[in-house]
Amino acid sequence: MEIDNKQYCNVCMVESNPNVKTVYVKAICLGEDVHICTSCIPQVIHGSGEVVKPNAEVESIVKS
Repeated sequence: MEIDNKQYCNVCMVESNPNVKTVYVKAICLGEDVHICTSCIPQVIHGSGEVVKPNAEVESIVKS
């Protein structure tokens, strides 16, 4: 998800950083746009969408 021009992985919660080359893929889960870092993509592809946190959960963790 994107909050204040930063991306957060909806699986592992890694935050984008201009000094680190993290790649995010934008996807749709349960009708909402989510961001998944490339490190977590195998978990989603070979596992299930159950590992993807909803945007409301990501936002509450980031803003707490």
